[in-house]
Amino acid sequence: MIKEHAFNSIWWRGRAGILEEPTFFELPEAERLAELESYEWVEFRCPLAAAPDPWRIRRAGFVWADAQIGFRIALPAVPEYPESAALPARFADTEPFEVPAADLPAFPHERFLLIPGATPERVTARYALWAKTLLSHSPEWCVALGMPDAPQGWFLAERDGERLHLALAMLHRNASISGHYLYAKALKVFAERGARLGYARFSIRNSPVHNVYTRLGAVFRETAGVWLWAGGRLEDTNPF
Repeated sequence: MIKEHAFNSIWWRGRAGILEEPTFFELPEAERLAELESYEWVEFRCPLAAAPDPWRIRRAGFVWADAQIGFRIALPAVPEYPESAALPARFADTEPFEVPAADLPAFPHERFLLIPGATPERVTARYALWAKTLLSHSPEWCVALGMPDAPQGWFLAERDGERLHLALAMLHRNASISGHYLYAKALKVFAERGARLGYARFSIRNSPVHNVYTRLGAVFRETAGVWLWAGGRLEDTNPF
């Protein structure tokens, strides 16, 4: 039931798992432990409406780490603002760029900070690696915003059939523009390239992003819970 999460394993430099099958928690303890033993940590993700009893999840050694709100947004209908209209945008397929870890902000809402051994710097490195992967796989949907000598941020996406997965949006650590205008500009240029419907999810703890997508016309959908297991090394008390 547990599968290796290839990207997280590369980032962590250790075997990380992903679990999306709630019936795992109905298995006998010995079978659960056998599934877990080859991983340093495992993430369980499940729609809240289908999640097992929370105490059963806790008895299996998982702790609640996050809840993520899914949404979709009609890209051509995103409002346009003077502040975003004037923001330069460069796509990576025509003007290649990188996203250095040193240029990224802190990510205080990130669930992976709960993993024993994680640090803010290590989590920032995950975002830099994710950006590098997206730039390699779908440069035509990765946009840098701002002038090269005054970068404001990036919005990196990837095609998923007829939809656009709005994978990763980040302000530059020294950005002077608000995230609202940066997101608006990126979604507008995605629409100009022919994308019609975008989707993604974000942490319920990230109220600034929630507010941005509300103002831009997103429709919020299913909420998923996220739990983490780390070989019994996660704290019993949940800080969130």
